[in-house]
Amino acid sequence: MDFAAARFAESLDAAWRRRAPIFEDGEVTAYRVLDGPGDGVPGVYLDRYGPAAVMNVYEDAHLSQTSVTTAAQLTLDMLAPAGLEAVYVKPFARDRSRLGGRSPDELRAAAPRAGRKQPESLVVQEYESRFEVRLYDGHSTGLFLDHREHRRALSQRRPPRVLNLFAYTCAFAAPLAAVGAHVTNVDVSARYLEWGRRNLALNGLEPSAARFFRMDAFEFLAYAARHREERFHLVILDPPTFAAGDRRRGVKPWKALDDYPALVEAALRVLAPGGSVFAASNTRELAGNGALARLVTKALGSAPAWQPLPPWPVDVRESGRVAAVLFTP
Repeated sequence: MDFAAARFAESLDAAWRRRAPIFEDGEVTAYRVLDGPGDGVPGVYLDRYGPAAVMNVYEDAHLSQTSVTTAAQLTLDMLAPAGLEAVYVKPFARDRSRLGGRSPDELRAAAPRAGRKQPESLVVQEYESRFEVRLYDGHSTGLFLDHREHRRALSQRRPPRVLNLFAYTCAFAAPLAAVGAHVTNVDVSARYLEWGRRNLALNGLEPSAARFFRMDAFEFLAYAARHREERFHLVILDPPTFAAGDRRRGVKPWKALDDYPALVEAALRVLAPGGSVFAASNTRELAGNGALARLVTKALGSAPAWQPLPPWPVDVRESGRVAAVLFTP
């Protein structure tokens, strides 16, 4: 084993020991095993989804393909006793806009870098919720692991009506609907909203527990502001860093640094009295040093009443990568 491989194995072993309580408890089967520099492996993020893992490898990891293959095999060897069967690899550019819409073939390859092929979709557990994930369906798997504790905490607040913007596969919606909330999910992607419907069905929820709108977030907020019956006790904002527009459908491009303040302002217009806003971002410029909270305060004109959120889970160790706030204006 060369020096780089030995260092990776050492970091992985220490990281896995830190995650032992998650694995042993069994309530959560999707979690982060390696969190980049937070676990001493810059540019490498390893997420476990039941019997399989996905290794996200960024350019700043400076790893050759041979080294990545070695790391995948080391991961499989170390975690096989804990039930791991496969390791998939997703190469990432820090700025995906430079790819011009193209993506590496491996993102959709059914064969893993190490281990045996997994089904096209798997079901993972997150406390009382179940989610469908897809390991070789592009850059994402359908579930963002960072917000695990936030999903549970928001459901524990039991808001009657919830607006879930940038809903993606509706992972926030499932635990909320399970405790009786009526959730309105909004996303520009019909495919992801259909995935969201499957997630709610996986949790035994009736179709009437949620609504699904294929719309731009600003378009829906403008519609809701005009209709008094469209008021919500919780609004969830978890937008991407950037998103392409669709001129044909009238969807404008999104850039978090430029557009987030207007999003916050628009969300306030559809809040029920005493309602709260959950705002999150993985945009680097907003994720560290209280930047997201300052953006919210500036957008509101004064500091809101901040509500407590749980600490980041033990498997999310890199600082300045994602931020979240909960507030009542």
